[in-house]
Amino acid sequence: MNLDKLLMMKGVPQTRDFSYNNVLYVGDEPKACISIIEKFNNMLQEIENVHKGWFMDRYTQNKFSLHDKLQYHIHYHFEGGVVVFNFGNEDELPAHIRAECFNACKSLKLSQFRNIS
Repeated sequence: MNLDKLLMMKGVPQTRDFSYNNVLYVGDEPKACISIIEKFNNMLQEIENVHKGWFMDRYTQNKFSLHDKLQYHIHYHFEGGVVVFNFGNEDELPAHIRAECFNACKSLKLSQFRNIS
Protein backbone atom coordinates (compact mmCIF):
# COMPACT_ATOMS: atom_id res chain seq x y z
CA MET A 1 0.00 0.00 0.00
CA ASN A 2 1.42 3.39 -0.90
CA LEU A 3 1.26 6.67 1.03
CA ASP A 4 -1.35 8.20 -1.31
CA LYS A 5 -3.79 5.36 -0.60
CA LEU A 6 -3.16 5.48 3.16
CA LEU A 7 -3.74 9.24 3.26
CA MET A 8 -6.93 8.94 1.22
CA MET A 9 -8.19 6.25 3.59
CA LYS A 10 -7.50 8.63 6.50
CA GLY A 11 -9.42 11.43 4.78
CA VAL A 12 -6.42 13.73 4.39
CA PRO A 13 -7.26 16.44 1.85
CA GLN A 14 -5.40 15.94 -1.42
CA THR A 15 -4.17 19.14 -3.01
CA ARG A 16 -1.69 19.85 -5.75
CA ASP A 17 0.65 21.58 -3.28
CA PHE A 18 0.54 18.82 -0.65
CA SER A 19 4.00 17.44 0.05
CA TYR A 20 4.69 14.08 1.68
CA ASN A 21 8.21 15.07 2.71
CA ASN A 22 7.07 15.91 6.23
CA VAL A 23 4.58 13.09 6.95
CA LEU A 24 5.91 11.08 9.89
CA TYR A 25 3.07 8.70 10.69
CA VAL A 26 -0.21 7.48 9.23
CA GLY A 27 -2.31 5.25 11.46
CA ASP A 28 -4.46 4.98 14.56
CA GLU A 29 -2.15 3.26 17.02
CA PRO A 30 -0.96 5.66 19.75
CA LYS A 31 2.02 3.48 20.77
CA ALA A 32 3.24 3.24 17.19
CA CYS A 33 2.82 6.99 16.71
CA ILE A 34 4.76 7.80 19.89
CA SER A 35 7.48 5.36 18.85
CA ILE A 36 7.88 7.06 15.45
CA ILE A 37 8.02 10.53 17.02
CA GLU A 38 10.64 9.31 19.52
CA LYS A 39 12.71 7.83 16.68
CA PHE A 40 12.40 11.11 14.75
CA ASN A 41 13.45 13.11 17.82
CA ASN A 42 16.52 10.86 18.18
CA MET A 43 17.34 11.46 14.52
CA LEU A 44 16.95 15.22 15.06
CA GLN A 45 19.41 14.98 17.95
CA GLU A 46 21.91 13.22 15.68
CA ILE A 47 21.50 15.95 13.05
CA GLU A 48 22.00 18.60 15.73
CA ASN A 49 25.17 16.84 16.95
CA VAL A 50 26.61 16.82 13.42
CA HIS A 51 25.96 20.58 13.13
CA LYS A 52 26.73 21.40 16.75
CA GLY A 53 28.81 24.48 15.82
CA TRP A 54 25.87 26.13 14.05
CA PHE A 55 23.55 25.58 17.02
CA MET A 56 26.14 26.51 19.68
CA ASP A 57 26.77 29.86 17.99
CA ARG A 58 23.12 30.84 18.27
CA TYR A 59 21.57 32.30 21.41
CA THR A 60 17.91 31.57 22.09
CA GLN A 61 15.54 33.86 23.93
CA ASN A 62 12.86 32.44 26.21
CA LYS A 63 14.09 28.86 25.84
CA PHE A 64 15.40 26.37 28.36
CA SER A 65 18.90 26.23 26.90
CA LEU A 66 21.69 28.78 26.50
CA HIS A 67 22.17 27.77 22.87
CA ASP A 68 19.85 26.87 20.03
CA LYS A 69 18.49 23.34 19.51
CA LEU A 70 17.05 21.74 16.40
CA GLN A 71 13.94 20.74 18.34
CA TYR A 72 13.12 24.46 18.82
CA HIS A 73 12.62 24.71 15.04
CA ILE A 74 10.25 21.72 14.67
CA HIS A 75 6.48 21.80 15.16
CA TYR A 76 4.24 18.73 15.04
CA HIS A 77 0.71 18.66 13.66
CA PHE A 78 -1.69 15.79 14.41
CA GLU A 79 -4.87 15.34 12.40
CA GLY A 80 -7.00 12.31 11.59
CA GLY A 81 -4.32 9.70 12.26
CA VAL A 82 -1.67 11.62 10.33
CA VAL A 83 1.35 13.27 11.98
CA VAL A 84 3.43 15.83 10.10
CA PHE A 85 6.26 18.10 11.15
CA ASN A 86 6.87 21.66 10.02
CA PHE A 87 9.49 24.31 10.60
CA GLY A 88 8.73 27.60 12.37
CA ASN A 89 7.27 30.49 10.37
CA GLU A 90 10.42 32.60 10.31
CA ASP A 91 12.82 29.74 10.64
CA GLU A 92 16.48 30.41 9.91
CA LEU A 93 17.67 26.82 9.55
CA PRO A 94 20.10 26.40 6.67
CA ALA A 95 18.75 24.47 3.68
CA HIS A 96 21.14 21.54 4.22
CA ILE A 97 19.89 21.01 7.79
CA ARG A 98 16.27 21.17 6.60
CA ALA A 99 17.11 18.61 3.91
CA GLU A 100 18.58 16.29 6.53
CA CYS A 101 15.34 16.55 8.54
CA PHE A 102 13.31 15.63 5.45
CA ASN A 103 15.67 12.71 4.75
CA ALA A 104 15.25 11.48 8.33
CA CYS A 105 11.47 11.61 7.86
CA LYS A 106 11.75 9.73 4.56
CA SER A 107 13.78 6.94 6.15
CA LEU A 108 11.17 6.57 8.92
CA LYS A 109 8.40 6.34 6.32
CA LEU A 110 10.28 3.62 4.46
CA SER A 111 10.72 1.62 7.66
CA GLN A 112 6.98 1.94 8.39
CA PHE A 113 6.05 0.67 4.93
CA ARG A 114 8.46 -2.26 5.30
CA ASN A 115 6.69 -3.15 8.56
CA ILE A 116 3.23 -2.95 6.90
CA SER A 117 4.07 -5.23 3.98
